[in-house]
Amino acid sequence: MGALTPVLWPDAEPTRLARDVAEVQAFAPDLVYTAPMLDADGVPEHHGAWHGVLPTWPFDRRVPLGLPGLVPTGLNFVMLYQAAHPMVPPRIYPVDPKPEISEHTQHRWHVAPGGSLCLLQRVGMWAPEASITDLLLKAAGWRIEYALLKAGAIESMTEHGIVTDAALDGLITETAERLAEAALDPVQAGETATGEPHADD
Repeated sequence: MGALTPVLWPDAEPTRLARDVAEVQAFAPDLVYTAPMLDADGVPEHHGAWHGVLPTWPFDRRVPLGLPGLVPTGLNFVMLYQAAHPMVPPRIYPVDPKPEISEHTQHRWHVAPGGSLCLLQRVGMWAPEASITDLLLKAAGWRIEYALLKAGAIESMTEHGIVTDAALDGLITETAERLAEAALDPVQAGETATGEPHADD
């Protein structure tokens, strides 16, 4: 008897796939869906994916002044479905910017050891009926918090993200202005994100 062909979640849940496609296209039409791929032995190489560049500010409030100076483009990413979708959430992997390996092991960056983003406080927070665009929104917010953290404006990413929380909006503008000033001032540009001069200054 030959090996059984695995039943892929899009075949088992065609209505859910159609819903995901419709919601993602409404959220960011340029994102691209790739169907599950099987290797020569019929084993799934992946269970379906989305990839592309997220909108820079897809949130329901005014864009902070200076945002392009902090985040010129949205997150370039790959989102991989898991075999049990929608019972478990997809995983989102940042492509650009891509976190450093050392950042995978520090909670403040919200990056899992395998390189995917930690967008939920725990897996149990994912509801099977939830929209995958909720995760894409969180990933867009992660991109901005990552830039703030890299610039030394915050010490750790926020617990709940910035999708509906405007607490960091003013800091986005302040940080963008500081970076712009540093780019124009060679002396300031030679300082670290904390404002301390380099050891060789």
